[in-house]
Amino acid sequence: MARAADVVPSNAEGCDYHLRGQIVAGDAEKLKVLPITSQGITLCLDSPGGSFAEGKRLFDTIWDQDIATMVRSGERCESACSLAFLGGSMRIGTAVIRFQMRSLRPGGKLGFHSPSLNLPNENSYPASEVQTAFAIALKAAESFFDIKLSEEHGVKAMTDFLYQRILGTRPENMFHIETVGDAVLANITVTGMTPPASITEREIANVCDNAYAANLMDGRPGYTTSAQYYEEILAGDPDGERKVVLTRQGEDLVGKVFNYFSASKFSALGCSVRISDDWKRFWDTDYSPLSVYFEQYSVGDDFGDGVGEEFSAPYWYLLPASQTLGTAAGRTASAQASNAPLSASVSSGEGGFVRLSGYDLYGGDLPDGLLRNMGAEDCISSCTARSGCDAVTYDRWNRICIQKSSGYSNGLLYLLSKADTYVQRAAAGSLKPNVTVPVQTFTKQNKGFPGQPDESLQAGSAGQCETLCAERTCLGFNWSPGAGRCDLFARPDVYSDAAGVVAGFMVQPSQ
Repeated sequence: MARAADVVPSNAEGCDYHLRGQIVAGDAEKLKVLPITSQGITLCLDSPGGSFAEGKRLFDTIWDQDIATMVRSGERCESACSLAFLGGSMRIGTAVIRFQMRSLRPGGKLGFHSPSLNLPNENSYPASEVQTAFAIALKAAESFFDIKLSEEHGVKAMTDFLYQRILGTRPENMFHIETVGDAVLANITVTGMTPPASITEREIANVCDNAYAANLMDGRPGYTTSAQYYEEILAGDPDGERKVVLTRQGEDLVGKVFNYFSASKFSALGCSVRISDDWKRFWDTDYSPLSVYFEQYSVGDDFGDGVGEEFSAPYWYLLPASQTLGTAAGRTASAQASNAPLSASVSSGEGGFVRLSGYDLYGGDLPDGLLRNMGAEDCISSCTARSGCDAVTYDRWNRICIQKSSGYSNGLLYLLSKADTYVQRAAAGSLKPNVTVPVQTFTKQNKGFPGQPDESLQAGSAGQCETLCAERTCLGFNWSPGAGRCDLFARPDVYSDAAGVVAGFMVQPSQ
């Protein structure tokens, strides 16, 4: 008989109590006797799962009381535990309005799957056993639907996206919330992420894309990943053109993104958002969320003067949907530096060049110094022949050469899987990896890196494969779900079509 989960007071940051262990019948009763303060309590969850029926009872108890839920870094909440997690919410204020309060931290694992038929491993079964097992599985599926219908004051316990992914994930597998896009579409708050260094057009596009996904997209039949939703978002209106405009108005930045799809003919939706200069004060808080407006406009025109539909957006929506959660908070160039590919000497002219594999040197670009359709050796030779050039960044995937003067750069190297920087040996000592900007992982479905991997390991998910890559000399990986194989590449070549494979590569944004 499985040992019941423990519910105990916790000293962990952000937690009032911890639920740990296998979930079995009777665990929900332990929550009903917890002293709930006027501010509610936070229950941190660390469980591999257990009884789906008890997971549903835990959900009901958490939903009915003022209990927030959290999965901390290094802990996991999977299977039946994830049902309990979904109940995290509190009713606040004199009007007693329900607010969703369930959060996932980078490095935490939150996993869902469909119910299973519990039958013994035999070749044939009595009809009564099959009927009993099937009835239990149907009851579990009914519990999912009950949670799907749980809604109060606009707060939904389960989104269409999450409901679809749960029922579409076989019992022996697990759907984990692995990216910002997954969390947005599942309506799960992410805390502990590193904020972007500054607000650029990219961040404006991120917050608008995420707000559109969260509020204006219904479930899509046949979609199996959050990436498919965002591909549709980026496609926008077929008659329009996507563009991002960023302007300053006093102490605020005002961003506009054009060409989101609208059901109205000859019209598109435009997104606008205003961000104050002190926005980092509110990172990882519930205070002063962003107000995002979507307004209908005629394709080809401007927008901004009409009445739009307003949505609140947390500040972590500034992050790209493709950014992974597994190591996002702590993975910077300093963490990667100890595992970075070794530099190699490359002879070209007097003194030679040093290759810094997987790095882009920011700034110092020489006028007319972008050369296309060129090999690495010719790129280095072009620099040697040019006065004032002592470095190049070479894009291996696109055969692009950028001539540079290291003295006019900011002296910082940014991780970029597709590039190498070559610098004259005398100048190499002045260049340092950037240790403050977080590394982001981008994934491509049905793509793969060619050639022999530097190492092959086993991994149960793309997120696990990414973690293995982060721990080694690796800037790209292929994850093959069928074989559970994780192939690691120190200097990945350009990816190409590969059915069923997920390719991942590392980028440290330089602006």
